[in-house]
This record gives sequence, C-alpha cells and structure tokens, in this order.
Amino acid sequence: MHWKEVLPSDKYIAYMDDRLHETDRDTVTLLYQPLIGALAYSLYMTLVSEVCRNDGKKVEQAHKALMIYTGKNLDEIFQERKKLEAIGLIKVYRQKVGDEFIHYYSIKAPMSPENFFKDDMLSVFLYNRIGSKEQYIKLRNSFRIDRLEEEGEYENITRSFDQVFTSLHPSEMSSNHPEVIDALTFSETLEGRPSHGENYGLMGLDFNYEAMLAFLPPFVPKQQLTLKKNEQLIRKLAFLYKIDANEMSKVIQDSFLHMDELDLMELRKQVKLRYRMKEVDKPPRLGLRVQSEELRTSNKEPMTEEEKQIHYYETTSPIEFMEELGDGAKVYPGDVDIVEQMMFDYKLEPGVVNVLLEYLFFMHDKKLIKNLAFKIASHWSRAKLKTVKEAMTFAKKEYEKNESVRQKQSQEPKNNGKSYSKSKSVKAEPLPKWMTDENWNKKSVNNNEWMEAKKKVEQYKEMLKKSKGEG
Repeated sequence: MHWKEVLPSDKYIAYMDDRLHETDRDTVTLLYQPLIGALAYSLYMTLVSEVCRNDGKKVEQAHKALMIYTGKNLDEIFQERKKLEAIGLIKVYRQKVGDEFIHYYSIKAPMSPENFFKDDMLSVFLYNRIGSKEQYIKLRNSFRIDRLEEEGEYENITRSFDQVFTSLHPSEMSSNHPEVIDALTFSETLEGRPSHGENYGLMGLDFNYEAMLAFLPPFVPKQQLTLKKNEQLIRKLAFLYKIDANEMSKVIQDSFLHMDELDLMELRKQVKLRYRMKEVDKPPRLGLRVQSEELRTSNKEPMTEEEKQIHYYETTSPIEFMEELGDGAKVYPGDVDIVEQMMFDYKLEPGVVNVLLEYLFFMHDKKLIKNLAFKIASHWSRAKLKTVKEAMTFAKKEYEKNESVRQKQSQEPKNNGKSYSKSKSVKAEPLPKWMTDENWNKKSVNNNEWMEAKKKVEQYKEMLKKSKGEG
C-alpha cells in the first residue's frame, strides 16, 4: 500500500543537523543493524551519504533515485523506512504542493554507545539478537575506553569528564541468572559523544496509562507520574516486561512505599522482581506475542477437536509454535526474522501467523520459504484475516482451490485427443485434520481425555524449558 503514501516521482528533501562521526557509524553498523536489518541499514547510510556530500547538509530529488541506489522497489524501501522511523533514526514530514507531496526526511544521529547499552529496551533486544553472552560483552567492550592514570610530579590541569559532559549512570538491568547479570549490567565508560538522548518512542498500543492512574490509591502523588521522563520509563517497562495497567499500578505502589517521591531505580527493581517470578532467568525478546483476548474465539474450555486446535493457536506465540514443530530445537534466526516481519510488516495477528506457518510447513515439507511466506502473508493481510477461525477457513478454501487446479493439470491431452494421467505420482503431504476432515470439527472429547492431553502439553513445555536452561 506504499502508493497511498509515496510514489517514485514524489520528491524528498533529506537533511541533518550534523554529519555522522566515526563512532556514530560504528554504532549504527554494530548496534542498530542487528535490530533493523541490512536493508534498513543500507537505506539509512545511503541517505546519510547523500546529505553529507552536499553543501548545507541537504539534498533534494525524487524517490526514484533511492530505488536506483538500493536496487529495491519502492514498496520495500517504504517498509524499511518505517523501521528507521520506529527506532528513531529518521523523522518524516510531508507537505502537499499542488497535486504532489514533498517528503522531508530529518536524519538523526544514533544514540551514543553508552546510552544505547544503558537503554532498558534496546540493550535487551540486542542481547537476544546476538544470542551469546560472550559475543555481546565482546561487542560492548569494543566501545570501551580504558582510562590510564598519569604518574609523576605533575600538576593535573585536565578538566574531568563530569566538568564537560553530563554524568550518566549505568542502568541496573539484573536477573538471577549470572550470565544475564554479566551481560546486561556494566560500569565502564564507553566512547562516543556525550548524549543524543532517547529518540525513539512507543505508541502505547498495549498499555492504558489512564487506567493505570485510575487503579492507584489516593496516597500516591499522581502528578509525579505525569512528568514526561517518568511516563516514558513506565511505558517502556510495561512494553518490555509485558505488564498490564493493573499490575503496573501495584508495582508503582511498591516503589512509593516509605517514600514521598518516585524512585526510578526502585521502580526498575520492582518490575524486574515481578518479571523474574514469572520468567525465571530469560530476558525479553521480540516476536513472542500471542493472540489478543478480544480476537480469541471463546474463553470457555474447548471441547471439540477444532476448538482445541483453535485454542492452541491462540495461546501459543509463533516462535514457540515453531520450536514445538521442531521438537524443541532452537529456531533458525532467519526464520525468526520471517515470522517477525509477518507480524510487524504485514500486520498479521499471532494466531493467524500460526495457521499460516502450519499451512506452509505441511505444504512444503516443513520448510519456511521466505518469498512464498511473504507472498501468502501479503495475501492474507489484504483479506483482513484477524481471527484463527477466519484463517483456518481461508487456508482450507485456498488448499481446495489449489488442489482442484492440480487435479486438472494432472490430466494432459495426447495428440489423438485422449487424456492420460502423469506417470510421475505427486507426493501427498500429510495435511492437518482441520484442512481435510469434514467431520473433524464435530468430534468431541470427554473431560478426562482433555485433561490428560492438557497435562501432556504442560509436561512437554516444562521439559522444553529445562532443556533450554541446560543449553
């Protein structure tokens, strides 16, 4: 749908207040690129190079130029541009002049390495992208500066760091797991300009800030919670640690206990304590959403085979679904990227993604083919599929349509007008029952069978959790 917002002939004016320094380029390459991907990184560096080689740090031309530079179509460029907007590397403005739009791209410098690693959210997502404690610490240490003390009888007239720059305190990201403590906490001074501050934002789609304020008792000074910096931190922690409005109100009450002011460090501590009680030692990661309550079929206990399958799709995240399909094996990072793009770029609900994944896996021998996955995801997105039931019905119809076409193609006419069947038989993959068995949805199970099946699922998940901990 990029054509509704931008066309190849539309002009853009890209500009920035300052050129990128060497450390900034390293920061974008090594810290931001793992989060936004290679194409978004390439788009950002292309815009920066364009701006920096022009007088006045400004460039004006048509979007067709970006298509030529990157070798990508405008739809891909538009999708990758949104990632740059979301993470704070670019701000976009638009002005209508006559029948055309002019887009203004304000290119932003990245956060300093110190602020990046101190950020409660970006540092955790980078840790999960890197996937290794040793690699993460090695990467962080590559930005570290070891300060040496001068020896001898000299008068030291050098101004200290805190006389020139604002003092920045390291974050207190912690966990019971020693590896996470080592990787996500630090006290070193890192190189880079003093601070670009935090320049990305959260929409708060999953968190009702007003409801949280309403849950608070009268003794809590709510005026402190309307301060911008406090609200930003609360929203960030709620997003990162998946805390709803009611639970966050309880965390804030605990933070105010025996205090008259909100202690942000105590707030972080209370949030992480609650998180560890549920998640033990695993830091948060992307792509672990499940189907939202309002889009689920029913809150009642599932009775039929179909209801059980729908309930499973609705209460399992796509990444966990793929792990279980692989008998607990770690999901290939490239496949994780595909799943995340289906959710965030194509706006598919988690339960719908699960249906799509099973449809793809059964049709293509448990292989997740990137181009095909995106093609189907785009189709399902245009069809506005929101619930698991809608996705299952849609997938079944698509399968029946494709099967009908395949059957027609299996009969080819000879020269004499007679038909014959292809000698090479087509391998029939075992399809999900919900796609092929008309009576499947009518089959019910008694309560004992359901409880026994549920118990086995829980045992399997517990075994999976232990195996990950040992790994």
